[in-house]
Amino acid sequence: MQRLGHSDMRDLLDAADFAGLFRRLGWDNPPPILTEVPVDETELVARAVAAKRGVILWVVGCGELPARADQHRVIRTVRRHSRGDLAVFDGPTEQLWLWPEQRPSGVGFRLVDHVYRPGPGNEALLQRIGDASFTVAEEGSLNTPKVLARVRRSFNVERVTKRFYGEFKKQHTKLVDAISGIDRIEDRRWYASVLLNRLMFVYFVQRKGFLAGDTDYLRNRLRRVQKNRGGGGDTCSQFFVEFLLPLFHEGLGSPAPRYAEEAVRDLVGSVPYVNGGIFERHSLEQEHQIDIADDVFEGLFDFFGRWRWHLDERPSGDPTDINPDILGYIFEQYVNQRAQGAYYTKPDVTEFMTTAVVIPAVVNRLGAAGLDDPSVLLARSGDDYLWDSLGFGRDIDLPDDTPPSEYPEAERNLAFSRPTD
Repeated sequence: MQRLGHSDMRDLLDAADFAGLFRRLGWDNPPPILTEVPVDETELVARAVAAKRGVILWVVGCGELPARADQHRVIRTVRRHSRGDLAVFDGPTEQLWLWPEQRPSGVGFRLVDHVYRPGPGNEALLQRIGDASFTVAEEGSLNTPKVLARVRRSFNVERVTKRFYGEFKKQHTKLVDAISGIDRIEDRRWYASVLLNRLMFVYFVQRKGFLAGDTDYLRNRLRRVQKNRGGGGDTCSQFFVEFLLPLFHEGLGSPAPRYAEEAVRDLVGSVPYVNGGIFERHSLEQEHQIDIADDVFEGLFDFFGRWRWHLDERPSGDPTDINPDILGYIFEQYVNQRAQGAYYTKPDVTEFMTTAVVIPAVVNRLGAAGLDDPSVLLARSGDDYLWDSLGFGRDIDLPDDTPPSEYPEAERNLAFSRPTD
């Protein structure tokens, strides 16, 4: 099979001919029973247009791209019908391609986004789509894990995160070298991580205009401090002590801020109280008199300023997009300081832990309140909660003239999936 060129792929995508595109990429027709799947609590309908060894491409036509919660609802719905999914939300002006990446624990998934806008360009996404193709020569050796692995390699690459992280490491090193007042290098690295995560949090918040109505709040406050200082070299360090620490501990970290001077209150301005501990006085701040030169923050804000910080989870297609997910990635890389009591717990771990604790607690409370045991209700539900894909092959009888022992795996699968009387 000749590899499909980007120009041909672009023509098919511009025409929203997803079925034609994936046929030419070596995919097969989907099972007829899965032509359309309505999504509960929405007006959305997922349409299966191509399949490969149980992995299905779903297309959802929509007047506008749905909210993230509805995107998750679509994925949860279609996953009941297939062994792997790639979803495309086909809007009037753009297409949103979603790959649901399973979390390492096996509990839940996160959505990896790719945007296609009709017309020239889109080279990165076209490359990903082309990499998810299959040839006639490999048909005999294909199975579900192999197909899933190829699609995952194609659509799970997060270049923005890696590019940001590569530059972030350089800024972290500069900040570590610039911190004065802390002798141990391990403690300086720890505090640099704490400070950078605070500043990244502030960048997301300021872009929404929540900090004194200023979407470039940090940089403008740095300029005000430098102007009030009336000169001096780049090695001056008033910004950290006179502004950042009061902003963290009083402005953002206290429900009732008490500033040492009225001028500091005016400089900080109207900012919200952020509960959660990120801006509380750190143990290193309690034990050391820390100082950092202003020029370090100028370089850091130049770096942050090259990215588009936004809390909206719907992608814009901008290659400089940064969303809150990156905070978890950065936190995981730099804040694992177990010896000092700071350890980042991944979302899949916390999800598993809370599920294991909350669900049994809810079940126990229902029983204590005199309500039916959910396990009894589940047993009476028939196959309402059994995914259709788990019943694959249930309508196929074993050959009467073949001893079951020659096909032990098929016998076990059919025995499991065959309904009982």
